[in-house]
Amino acid sequence: MIVVLGSRHDPVAAALVASWPGAALCSAEDLTLPGWVWRSPARGAPRWVVGGSVIDDDEVSGVFVRRSTVYPEELLSTHRDDRAYLAAEAHAFLVFVLATTRARVANPVVDGNLGEESLRAERWGEAAHELGLPVAPLRVASDRASPRPWRPVVVEAVGDEVFGAASARTRAGVQRLCARLGLTWASFVFDGRQQLRAVTASRPPGRDATRALGQLLARPGPA
Repeated sequence: MIVVLGSRHDPVAAALVASWPGAALCSAEDLTLPGWVWRSPARGAPRWVVGGSVIDDDEVSGVFVRRSTVYPEELLSTHRDDRAYLAAEAHAFLVFVLATTRARVANPVVDGNLGEESLRAERWGEAAHELGLPVAPLRVASDRASPRPWRPVVVEAVGDEVFGAASARTRAGVQRLCARLGLTWASFVFDGRQQLRAVTASRPPGRDATRALGQLLARPGPA
Protein backbone atom coordinates (compact mmCIF):
# COMPACT_ATOMS: atom_id res chain seq x y z
CA MET A 1 0.00 0.00 0.00
CA ILE A 2 1.05 3.59 -0.70
CA VAL A 3 -0.05 6.05 1.98
CA VAL A 4 -0.66 9.65 0.90
CA LEU A 5 -0.52 11.93 3.93
CA GLY A 6 -2.74 14.90 3.18
CA SER A 7 -6.11 16.56 3.49
CA ARG A 8 -9.42 15.25 2.22
CA HIS A 9 -9.87 18.70 0.69
CA ASP A 10 -6.60 18.61 -1.28
CA PRO A 11 -7.31 17.80 -4.95
CA VAL A 12 -3.65 16.88 -5.58
CA ALA A 13 -3.70 14.28 -2.80
CA ALA A 14 -6.98 12.89 -4.14
CA ALA A 15 -5.58 12.71 -7.69
CA LEU A 16 -2.47 10.85 -6.52
CA VAL A 17 -4.57 8.31 -4.61
CA ALA A 18 -6.63 7.77 -7.76
CA SER A 19 -3.49 7.42 -9.92
CA TRP A 20 -1.68 4.83 -7.81
CA PRO A 21 -3.18 1.33 -7.47
CA GLY A 22 -3.62 0.38 -3.84
CA ALA A 23 -2.99 3.91 -2.56
CA ALA A 24 -5.05 5.42 0.26
CA LEU A 25 -5.32 8.80 1.97
CA CYS A 26 -4.29 9.25 5.59
CA SER A 27 -6.02 12.44 6.69
CA ALA A 28 -5.78 14.54 9.85
CA GLU A 29 -8.95 12.83 11.06
CA ASP A 30 -7.19 9.45 10.84
CA LEU A 31 -4.51 10.71 13.21
CA THR A 32 -7.14 11.11 15.95
CA LEU A 33 -8.75 7.67 15.58
CA PRO A 34 -8.01 4.65 17.80
CA GLY A 35 -5.90 1.86 16.30
CA TRP A 36 -2.46 3.47 16.06
CA VAL A 37 0.35 1.44 17.64
CA TRP A 38 3.80 3.04 17.59
CA ARG A 39 6.06 2.32 20.53
CA SER A 40 9.45 3.66 21.53
CA PRO A 41 11.63 1.71 21.81
CA ALA A 42 10.24 -0.36 18.96
CA ARG A 43 8.27 -3.36 20.21
CA GLY A 44 5.75 -5.42 18.29
CA ALA A 45 4.25 -4.48 14.94
CA PRO A 46 3.60 -0.74 14.36
CA ARG A 47 0.15 0.07 12.99
CA TRP A 48 -1.32 2.95 11.01
CA VAL A 49 -4.88 4.17 10.68
CA VAL A 50 -5.50 4.96 7.02
CA GLY A 51 -8.94 5.84 5.70
CA GLY A 52 -10.40 4.65 9.00
CA SER A 53 -8.80 1.20 8.70
CA VAL A 54 -5.97 -0.22 10.81
CA ILE A 55 -2.95 -1.16 8.63
CA ASP A 56 0.26 -2.90 9.72
CA ASP A 57 3.40 -0.90 8.93
CA ASP A 58 4.76 -3.92 7.05
CA GLU A 59 1.87 -3.53 4.59
CA VAL A 60 2.92 0.03 3.72
CA SER A 61 5.52 0.13 0.92
CA GLY A 62 5.75 3.91 0.48
CA VAL A 63 4.56 7.21 1.93
CA PHE A 64 3.99 10.47 0.06
CA VAL A 65 3.75 13.59 2.25
CA ARG A 66 1.35 16.31 1.06
CA ARG A 67 1.32 18.35 4.24
CA SER A 68 3.75 20.43 6.32
CA THR A 69 1.81 20.21 9.57
CA VAL A 70 -1.53 19.30 11.11
CA TYR A 71 -3.83 22.31 11.38
CA PRO A 72 -6.32 22.79 14.23
CA GLU A 73 -9.01 23.71 11.68
CA GLU A 74 -8.86 20.15 10.29
CA LEU A 75 -9.92 18.56 13.58
CA LEU A 76 -13.63 19.32 13.39
CA SER A 77 -14.64 16.38 15.57
CA THR A 78 -12.62 17.82 18.47
CA HIS A 79 -13.86 20.63 20.73
CA ARG A 80 -12.55 23.95 19.43
CA ASP A 81 -10.74 24.66 22.72
CA ASP A 82 -8.69 21.48 22.36
CA ARG A 83 -7.89 21.60 18.64
CA ALA A 84 -4.61 23.55 18.83
CA TYR A 85 -3.20 21.23 21.48
CA LEU A 86 -4.31 18.08 19.63
CA ALA A 87 -2.93 19.40 16.32
CA ALA A 88 0.49 19.97 17.91
CA GLU A 89 0.45 16.49 19.44
CA ALA A 90 -0.63 14.94 16.11
CA HIS A 91 2.18 16.75 14.30
CA ALA A 92 4.77 15.48 16.78
CA PHE A 93 3.41 11.94 16.50
CA LEU A 94 3.45 12.13 12.71
CA VAL A 95 7.11 13.20 12.77
CA PHE A 96 7.89 10.12 14.89
CA VAL A 97 5.96 7.83 12.55
CA LEU A 98 7.68 9.12 9.41
CA ALA A 99 11.10 8.93 11.03
CA THR A 100 10.67 5.30 12.11
CA THR A 101 8.40 3.63 9.55
CA ARG A 102 9.88 0.77 7.54
CA ALA A 103 8.27 2.19 4.39
CA ARG A 104 9.98 4.41 1.85
CA VAL A 105 9.13 8.06 2.57
CA ALA A 106 9.28 10.30 -0.50
CA ASN A 107 9.69 13.46 1.61
CA PRO A 108 11.55 12.48 4.78
CA VAL A 109 11.51 14.38 8.08
CA VAL A 110 14.34 16.91 8.50
CA ASP A 111 14.92 18.45 11.95
CA GLY A 112 11.30 17.79 12.86
CA ASN A 113 9.97 19.47 9.72
CA LEU A 114 7.62 17.91 7.16
CA GLY A 115 6.98 18.53 3.49
CA GLU A 116 7.75 22.03 2.24
CA GLU A 117 9.06 23.09 5.66
CA SER A 118 11.95 20.62 5.27
CA LEU A 119 13.10 22.31 2.04
CA ARG A 120 14.21 25.70 3.30
CA ALA A 121 16.35 27.76 0.92
CA GLU A 122 19.35 27.84 3.27
CA ARG A 123 19.45 24.05 3.22
CA TRP A 124 19.16 23.33 -0.49
CA GLY A 125 21.12 26.47 -1.44
CA GLU A 126 24.17 25.41 0.54
CA ALA A 127 24.00 21.86 -0.82
CA ALA A 128 23.64 23.10 -4.41
CA HIS A 129 26.64 25.41 -3.99
CA GLU A 130 28.77 22.55 -2.65
CA LEU A 131 27.81 20.43 -5.67
CA GLY A 132 28.65 23.21 -8.15
CA LEU A 133 25.04 23.76 -9.24
CA PRO A 134 24.48 27.47 -10.12
CA VAL A 135 22.05 29.18 -7.71
CA ALA A 136 20.26 32.42 -8.57
CA PRO A 137 21.30 35.23 -6.21
CA LEU A 138 18.80 36.37 -3.63
CA ARG A 139 17.71 39.92 -4.34
CA VAL A 140 15.88 42.21 -1.94
CA ALA A 141 14.00 45.12 -3.49
CA SER A 142 11.41 47.67 -2.45
CA ASP A 143 7.74 47.17 -3.26
CA ARG A 144 8.03 49.86 -5.92
CA ALA A 145 10.62 47.94 -7.90
CA SER A 146 9.21 45.91 -10.77
CA PRO A 147 10.62 42.37 -10.77
CA ARG A 148 12.29 41.29 -13.96
CA PRO A 149 10.08 38.70 -15.70
CA TRP A 150 11.50 35.22 -16.10
CA ARG A 151 10.15 31.92 -17.35
CA PRO A 152 10.53 29.00 -14.94
CA VAL A 153 12.01 25.72 -16.10
CA VAL A 154 10.84 22.87 -13.86
CA VAL A 155 12.89 19.69 -13.53
CA GLU A 156 11.61 16.78 -11.43
CA ALA A 157 13.71 14.03 -9.90
CA VAL A 158 12.23 10.67 -8.94
CA GLY A 159 14.81 8.26 -7.59
CA ASP A 160 17.33 7.80 -10.40
CA GLU A 161 15.09 9.42 -13.05
CA VAL A 162 14.97 13.09 -14.03
CA PHE A 163 12.16 14.72 -16.03
CA GLY A 164 12.06 18.14 -17.64
CA ALA A 165 13.64 20.23 -20.40
CA ALA A 166 17.14 21.03 -19.18
CA SER A 167 20.72 20.42 -20.22
CA ALA A 168 22.44 17.16 -19.40
CA ARG A 169 24.66 19.01 -16.94
CA THR A 170 21.68 20.51 -15.12
CA ARG A 171 19.87 17.17 -15.00
CA ALA A 172 22.95 15.48 -13.55
CA GLY A 173 23.23 18.27 -10.96
CA VAL A 174 19.59 17.82 -10.00
CA GLN A 175 20.12 14.10 -9.50
CA ARG A 176 23.11 14.70 -7.24
CA LEU A 177 21.29 17.40 -5.26
CA CYS A 178 18.24 15.19 -4.79
CA ALA A 179 20.47 12.45 -3.41
CA ARG A 180 22.31 14.89 -1.14
CA LEU A 181 19.03 16.13 0.31
CA GLY A 182 17.79 12.57 0.83
CA LEU A 183 14.72 13.09 -1.36
CA THR A 184 12.87 10.49 -3.38
CA TRP A 185 11.02 13.21 -5.29
CA ALA A 186 11.12 16.99 -5.63
CA SER A 187 10.64 19.77 -8.18
CA PHE A 188 13.64 21.98 -9.03
CA VAL A 189 12.81 25.38 -10.52
CA PHE A 190 15.42 27.07 -12.75
CA ASP A 191 15.44 30.37 -14.61
CA GLY A 192 16.45 30.92 -18.23
CA ARG A 193 20.13 30.97 -17.24
CA GLN A 194 19.84 27.51 -15.68
CA GLN A 195 20.25 29.01 -12.22
CA LEU A 196 18.40 27.20 -9.44
CA ARG A 197 15.62 29.33 -7.97
CA ALA A 198 13.70 26.88 -5.77
CA VAL A 199 13.44 23.31 -4.58
CA THR A 200 9.86 22.46 -3.66
CA ALA A 201 7.56 19.61 -2.72
CA SER A 202 4.39 21.71 -3.00
CA ARG A 203 4.01 21.58 -6.79
CA PRO A 204 1.87 18.70 -8.08
CA PRO A 205 4.05 15.98 -9.63
CA GLY A 206 3.93 15.96 -13.43
CA ARG A 207 2.44 13.05 -15.36
CA ASP A 208 5.74 11.23 -15.93
CA ALA A 209 6.90 11.90 -12.38
CA THR A 210 3.59 10.65 -10.98
CA ARG A 211 3.95 7.39 -12.88
CA ALA A 212 7.58 6.87 -11.84
CA LEU A 213 6.90 7.86 -8.24
CA GLY A 214 3.97 5.46 -7.98
CA GLN A 215 6.14 2.62 -9.24
CA LEU A 216 8.92 3.49 -6.81
CA LEU A 217 6.69 3.82 -3.76
CA ALA A 218 4.96 0.53 -4.57
CA ARG A 219 8.24 -1.34 -4.09
CA PRO A 220 9.24 -2.60 -0.65
CA GLY A 221 10.76 0.13 1.51
CA PRO A 222 14.47 0.49 2.23
CA ALA A 223 14.30 -0.69 5.85
